[in-house]
Amino acid sequence: MKSFRLLIIILGAAVVFALVAMVWQARTIRNLRTEEAALREDLRSTLAVALDKTPTSAAEQAQRERLELIKLRHETRDLRERLAEARAQQPTGFKGLIRSLLSSHATPPLHLRPEYKGLEKNLTNTYAQAMRGVNNGTNEYVRFLSLHTAAKTSLAMGRTEEARRFAEDAMTLNEKYSHGSPEKASGDVVHDANLVLGRIAVEEGRLEDAKRHLLAAGHNTGSPVLGSFGPNMGLAKDLLEHGEPATVLEYFELCRKFWGENAKLDEWKKEVEAGRIPDFGGNLIY
Repeated sequence: MKSFRLLIIILGAAVVFALVAMVWQARTIRNLRTEEAALREDLRSTLAVALDKTPTSAAEQAQRERLELIKLRHETRDLRERLAEARAQQPTGFKGLIRSLLSSHATPPLHLRPEYKGLEKNLTNTYAQAMRGVNNGTNEYVRFLSLHTAAKTSLAMGRTEEARRFAEDAMTLNEKYSHGSPEKASGDVVHDANLVLGRIAVEEGRLEDAKRHLLAAGHNTGSPVLGSFGPNMGLAKDLLEHGEPATVLEYFELCRKFWGENAKLDEWKKEVEAGRIPDFGGNLIY
């Protein structure tokens, strides 16, 4: 009897200890996440201040490009985390489907493009940052640097006319600051603005214009961002869905000039030549 009581006491103490350990661990994790969020916000603020300065020399321009690449890497990490969270929260089974349908009626969804499903918060944050640059930039050049991102996020959120205007403004200012020289033009602007205008052209049934914009997007001088993360394949996917593989294959070849992922491009090429649409993964949102 005494042994049984002792066993109960030991088990009770073990349970209490386990509960205390779980509470302590949960509190530690919560504190670490709070600290991480604060550090990320500090980094965003620091980058925003640094990128708000207009470069006056080649060295400052190179430093600016490095900062833009750091910023994009952190934004990409946030996107991946949001995507993982969204996938983990996808409803499963009959009960999950019913809950999903009921919640969709309760809260009307944003008019997001399918590839951004589950990334609403990150997208709206990126859009807000770009709009601050567009509307509150200290000069025209600062506004110019934000226009291509504003165009992409506006299109992703279903604001087609706004996206069209931003993309056209970006191309106009790109021509101005490059003095008409393709070698001096911003690779990011050439790529992103043409993709936005091309996707709008697909929506409006202007496939020839869309094909022209896709190839124009490929004819860019590259950038640290494009060289690291690669091209966006949203317009390429649109054109494949409309039976235009030849133009997409030509676009793949143009992308080799600024993106070194030849193995991935080769894989996509084989899929297209076989009559399939590749799984472009993150290259639909970069």
